[in-house]
Amino acid sequence: MRLVLALVALLLSSNSIANSAKPLLSWATNTSPPFHIVGGTFDQQGICDQLLNSIQKQLPETEHQILLMPQTRIHQALNNKEPLCFPCMIHRAQPTKTAVFSTPTHWYRPQGVITRKALANHFIQQFGSPLVLARLLEARTFKMGLAAGRKYGELETLLEPYRKTALTRSGDESSVALLKMIQSGRIDFTLDYDIILTYLNKTAPEQAKGLVYVPMAELPLPIAGAVGCSNSDWGRQQVELINTVLPKVKADPSFKKSLKLWFDPQVLPPPTEFKPERKQ
Repeated sequence: MRLVLALVALLLSSNSIANSAKPLLSWATNTSPPFHIVGGTFDQQGICDQLLNSIQKQLPETEHQILLMPQTRIHQALNNKEPLCFPCMIHRAQPTKTAVFSTPTHWYRPQGVITRKALANHFIQQFGSPLVLARLLEARTFKMGLAAGRKYGELETLLEPYRKTALTRSGDESSVALLKMIQSGRIDFTLDYDIILTYLNKTAPEQAKGLVYVPMAELPLPIAGAVGCSNSDWGRQQVELINTVLPKVKADPSFKKSLKLWFDPQVLPPPTEFKPERKQ
């Protein structure tokens, strides 16, 4: 009888532990400054590092597991509907095959062409201002570099025919590595946000010399960042949960400080408040 009672007590205890366990939310991060920064002067001070920290603070009843993964592996996991979220995606109003999305977390100036200053002047003369990326690509004269696993939102259809001839850079800090390849003349341009140049100027100013950001005609408006989770029942539940705390996350002083650090000189407000800069 005692043995039976002991077994019952053990089962009840096990059930109690299981029921009290926090739900697990697995997060992917990568080495792509200034979104995620691993090591160095600005360790863990990336925009998406601080976004993730703020979300964790607002969801103390959830167990958060942080996984460092290559960009290609992150997209593979999301496409396979693995239970995973990534805090640093481009917002989409509707779910995609890859992910479901939170409401916007912050706003970027749109991706542009980053190149050497002399080439930038040449591009503008040949392909317009703002630069028409389609015309630059059609010329097939200049070498483009792209980060492996990186997705470019609305530009994907335009880029697809040219991906095979572009240099694809993989590995840690691939976007920053591409900037260094542009300066050395190994490639001519890449597509990225201006904050990549801000990061290089803050961490390796000599390697940023002579590099400029050129706005593109194809992307005239600010771009929203968002949390993305796998397009599954699990992912939709996580996005619903994350959306409940995003107002407090966006008001978090640590997250706002990170935006000011990298969005030099101006942090963009939501588009309803966005006003184009006056021409001098």
